Amino acid sequence: MTQASHVLAAAFADDPFISYFWPDPARRRKALPGFWASRIASRERHGLVDVARDPSGDIAAVALWEPEGVTSAPIARPYSLIRALGTALPRALSASHRVDATRPSADHLYLAVIGTRPDVRGQGYARQLLEPRLAEADLAFLVATDFANVPFYERLGFRRDADLAIPGGPVLYPMRRTA
Repeated sequence: MTQASHVLAAAFADDPFISYFWPDPARRRKALPGFWASRIASRERHGLVDVARDPSGDIAAVALWEPEGVTSAPIARPYSLIRALGTALPRALSASHRVDATRPSADHLYLAVIGTRPDVRGQGYARQLLEPRLAEADLAFLVATDFANVPFYERLGFRRDADLAIPGGPVLYPMRRTA
């Protein structure tokens, strides 16, 4: 899944939430492949990992999910995640707890992250990953980390919950979709 971690690193290189963890762009670009590799490994063991491929067979988009009944996927490689986060660890833990507190109490499918390679954005790869999973879910939840993505999720039937302001950081947009 090395290619998948690089897809997510490119997709989130300038994301407001990720930039809160690593404000320095050079440090962020260096840290992201390892960070995403750890997150992917966790979802491979305790969740769902979906990829969409472009016509050449390269990964175009990646989605990481937690299925219904899973409230927080265990970290598969905690040391690699801690190493990737470095000094961002306290901010990441605090923000993660705040995000987790916004999740519905009822069983739900949680879209932990979805990212598309910048060179193929707008070509339907994210939708290709989302629609089959959403068709099976009674309740789905996500947290948009960039307001620019909110309209895309709304077109898929998601509705915004109360915005989540991270102290000293960005505003996040929890969203849910019912069948």
